[in-house]
Amino acid sequence: MDSGGGSGQDGQARAPGDPPLVGGGLGRAVAAGMSGESISARGVLEAIGGVRGVLESLIPATVYLVVFVLTQDARVSVIAPLVISVIAITARLLRREPLSAALSGFLGVLVCVAATLFTGRGEDYFLPGFWINGAWIVAHTISLLVGWPLIGLLLGFLRGSLTEWRRIPMLRRAATLCTVLWIAVFAARLAVQLPLYLAANAGDPGAVEALGIARLVMGIPLFAVAVLFTWLVLSRVSAVHRGLTEAAMASESHRPSDDLGSIRSSDE
Repeated sequence: MDSGGGSGQDGQARAPGDPPLVGGGLGRAVAAGMSGESISARGVLEAIGGVRGVLESLIPATVYLVVFVLTQDARVSVIAPLVISVIAITARLLRREPLSAALSGFLGVLVCVAATLFTGRGEDYFLPGFWINGAWIVAHTISLLVGWPLIGLLLGFLRGSLTEWRRIPMLRRAATLCTVLWIAVFAARLAVQLPLYLAANAGDPGAVEALGIARLVMGIPLFAVAVLFTWLVLSRVSAVHRGLTEAAMASESHRPSDDLGSIRSSDE
């Protein structure tokens, strides 16, 4: 992954303020953990999209919030993040860089802009994010209920086998734990932000601003914590599993010579 940034090559639409998930930070964390890569600030930064990826995730929602605070006009406020997203795509085109990251961010901004223009309410800029987080909760929960946690599937894909990890108890437990963690992340966002959205709908002054701040704080920062936890868990499990595998292979390789020595001793 380019440390300068892409916000992941996933092509997924995402809410402004949120980084990409499967093809971006989560995939990077799983791959790093399973390879035994040491955790570093640079590695975590790359996992959450690099400097440019972080900026492309944060700036549209931040600018929208600032303009809304100044104007209190939702339809005027959405112009700025839309322009910024177009500039991001144009910059990548001029530099002949991959467009998937910028396009996914642009699609997310476009959906938020459409929702806001349709209703004229400032809080509706953040409405698509609720659906996205809710969809991830449903997907992760279903994967747990059927015994195929999504983190395990991603782990299996990166290991080259979608089923091998299920035969290794410690990998299954780690995949389940990490999947539960990501459900908690998405649920925490809804638990904090949805009441603020409802309050804004009810006309509570300052609720839109509070919702915008909550979206920013629970976007990249919370995502980074979840990525770090996933990396730590899988790194430790991978190290233990690798050690056990190497020990078993060493024991197996010594067994024939030991048996031969025993036969020679009995002959003597």
